[in-house]
Amino acid sequence: MRPTAEMRPPGVYAAFVDPARPTLEIADTRVTGFVGLTLKGPLHEPTRIANWDEFVETYGYSTDQYLSDAVFAFFRNGGSACYVVRVAHTTAPGEQPSVDDASCAEHVQADDWNKPSLRIRALNEGRWGNSIWVKCLHSTGATALLTRDLDVGSGEAHVNTVRGFEVGALVRLYDRENSDYVVVTEVGDKLIKWSKETPVNRRHRAAAPTHLEVMEFEIHVALRDRREVFKNLQMHPLSRNYAPRVVASRSRLIRVEDLGTRSPVPHNLPEPQPMVRLAGGRDGADAVTPEDFIGIDNGPGERAGLLALGAMEEVALLAAPDAMLFCERERGPAGEMRAQRIQEAMVSLCENQKDRFAILDIPPSKDIEWVQRWRRHLDSSYCAYYWPWLTMVGPEGGKGRAVPPSGVMAGIYAQRDTTDGVHSAPANVSIIGAEDLSLRVTEDHLGILNASSVNTFRIQRGVRPWGARTASTDPDWRYINVRRLFIMLRRTLDVGFSWVTFEPNSHGTWAAVQLATATFLESLWKKGMLIGGKPEEAFFVQCDAETNPADNIDKGILTCNIGVAPTVPSEFVMISMVQDMGTDQVG
Repeated sequence: MRPTAEMRPPGVYAAFVDPARPTLEIADTRVTGFVGLTLKGPLHEPTRIANWDEFVETYGYSTDQYLSDAVFAFFRNGGSACYVVRVAHTTAPGEQPSVDDASCAEHVQADDWNKPSLRIRALNEGRWGNSIWVKCLHSTGATALLTRDLDVGSGEAHVNTVRGFEVGALVRLYDRENSDYVVVTEVGDKLIKWSKETPVNRRHRAAAPTHLEVMEFEIHVALRDRREVFKNLQMHPLSRNYAPRVVASRSRLIRVEDLGTRSPVPHNLPEPQPMVRLAGGRDGADAVTPEDFIGIDNGPGERAGLLALGAMEEVALLAAPDAMLFCERERGPAGEMRAQRIQEAMVSLCENQKDRFAILDIPPSKDIEWVQRWRRHLDSSYCAYYWPWLTMVGPEGGKGRAVPPSGVMAGIYAQRDTTDGVHSAPANVSIIGAEDLSLRVTEDHLGILNASSVNTFRIQRGVRPWGARTASTDPDWRYINVRRLFIMLRRTLDVGFSWVTFEPNSHGTWAAVQLATATFLESLWKKGMLIGGKPEEAFFVQCDAETNPADNIDKGILTCNIGVAPTVPSEFVMISMVQDMGTDQVG
């Protein structure tokens, strides 16, 4: 800090400091975006999940699809966090709803005059909501005594206490012979007011002793061994205990919609009834299409499916194990094309944004040539294929189940990023929970598939990934860790140099950019992420007048050229052995 004037008398003096520019830090490349089918959960809404328990709470566990087991294997094998997008079949806006669409289980609750009062529905779509039971009960709350006489048509009452009386509350005024009902609009010092603009039923003159009591209702909810109870509820939106608002803020099972019954107070309250079960919930899984998986991106608030993950900057990996369901449901080319359509969309998203990597599955098959043909469907360095499937033990234990390997591999990617760095190949790591392979692969087939850029698995002190190749035919982008290293660099520079925007496009800014970049790359070289005996052999950075000519400066363009020499994995370890046949000589 540099004072601008000599400090003599006490007072305020201006001082200035140079702004601290953020240093470059290695971007997180461990967060995976999963797309697939689940038992429950928000539909088409990317939700961040930090651990397995949170996934079960939000989405449940099901063996009808593969996503649940994939996420479980992801966290068990080193995954740190993920985003999950639940998909299901839904009708496009403007089209007639179908019986195959996903829908919420619900129950329409009648009021005391048997008119529709509340729609109680499951928290989200799915058959799971058909197991929810609900009931409504009437109850009473706070009470008070009238302290002054009350004429017919009066809009206020003087009482001995206002404790428990709130705006929006339905209040009953009664003596031995009569009862009147009002909705509170204002609460003062021992004074309760109501307005003719709110539902009012006030027909009798009241004199002491007259009682006032708050009329309320309760909603009880049950799902197996889980219980929720909501008390002190009101039907007027002015109340802080307005039923739809209270339930929305507290319930993990249901939502409540006010159907706007026109029954007068107090008959607008839900009719007391025994437990009833919600009905009509559908998963929308049987008729799901590739378009449901891929979704739409029409801007904020109008995103769905895989494309909804495009706006999630944290996501660096993509996996859609449930794409394999299309091959199971429709054998032959038709089902295969549907699964490949989803994988094409995943790779297109990665190539367009250039900041994420897709992990792709290949359906089960005993035909090696068929597996090679599937792999040749795409040629991109932004994805990698894995085969065969893995026999994994699920969260419930017991016998293992064959699952697509993409979820497991997402966890292995995250594990290697955490322990060694993004420059390390996600291979030769023992997979936790893997009992076996769905198909044993011979050494010859391992070699054939490796040459075709199909990453396989090997049983050697456990089940281990035995390949680290992208699906690219370009030798410069052959290895997964090389592509992901550049993804990390891109993400790092995007975030780290956001301060440069609107800075002067001058020598001072160029020098700051060059210094920050060179310092960061040197730190990567020291960590073994770049090859070379010295920094000059590992990278170069140029940001000067040569890369920023006058034409670019006039257009507001700042250019910094960066070159790096990434490390590549040692796929083939050659060991030379020499036998020494020399003999001892006796002299």
